Amino acid sequence: MSSIKLLIVEDDFFVAEEIQASVEILGFTVSARVDNGKDAIKEVMDNKPDLAIMDIRIKGEMDGIETASQLAKDHGIPIIYMTDQSDQETYEKAKETSPHAFLQKPVTPITLQRSIELAVVQVYKDKKAVENKTSLEDGVVLNKHYMLKNKKELHAVKLESIIRIKAEGSYCELKTEEKVWLIARPLIAIIGSLNQSLYCRENLIKISRSVAVNVNRISKIDGNMVTVGDENFAFGETYRALLFRRIQKI
Repeated sequence: MSSIKLLIVEDDFFVAEEIQASVEILGFTVSARVDNGKDAIKEVMDNKPDLAIMDIRIKGEMDGIETASQLAKDHGIPIIYMTDQSDQETYEKAKETSPHAFLQKPVTPITLQRSIELAVVQVYKDKKAVENKTSLEDGVVLNKHYMLKNKKELHAVKLESIIRIKAEGSYCELKTEEKVWLIARPLIAIIGSLNQSLYCRENLIKISRSVAVNVNRISKIDGNMVTVGDENFAFGETYRALLFRRIQKI
C-alpha cells in the first residue's frame, strides 16, 4: 500500500502541513499540495494520484465540491472531504459526489488514518476487480444503443435493456437483461452519457448516490425499498419526490 499517492487540496498552509506530515508518517506519498480547484485538476491530469484529501472551502472559482465533482466525472478519483461546515445543505451537496469519507475539522491523526486506510482498501479492491473482469470505457449513445468499447471491441447495449447501474468505487456495474457490464467510469459520468438519449432522460433515475435504475424495471416499492429485477435497493429521501413523479408517468 505504500505506492498509494495522495493529493492534498487545502488553502490553509498550516493545516496542509499537518495533513501531509500525518500522511507521510502512515507511509503514503503526497504527490502535491494545492490550494485551489484548477491546480487540483491539473495535478490529477499530470501525476494521477490515487486519492484526494479535499477541503470543501478552497481558493479560486471552484469550491471543493465542484472540484471533486469534476474529478469524479473525468478521472474517477476517490475523495476524502475535510470541512469545518456542519450544515445539512453542504453535506447533501457534497454527498452527491460519492466521497469515501467526511472529516470534521480539526482533523485528528486517528480519524485521518482510519479514513485513508478505508479509502486505500477500496482503491485496491477496485483495481483488483477491474483486473479480474473485462473493463469497458464509457461510450456514447448511438440511435437506441449505448456504445461501450475496450481496446479491441465495440459493444452495443440496448438502452431499453438497462435494468440498473450501481457504483462500485471508481467503476460501475451496468446490469442489462443479458449480462452485467463493468465500466471504468464513475456513475455521474455514465448517466451524463446516457442522458444524451430521450429514453434515458425520461426513464433512468438515481435513487441513491450510488444507484440509478430504469423506472420501467421497478416491480415493487415497499417503504424506502425499491425492487428492480431480482435486487432490492434503498432509496434516499432526497430522491423520493422525483422517483414517484417518474413512476406516475409510466
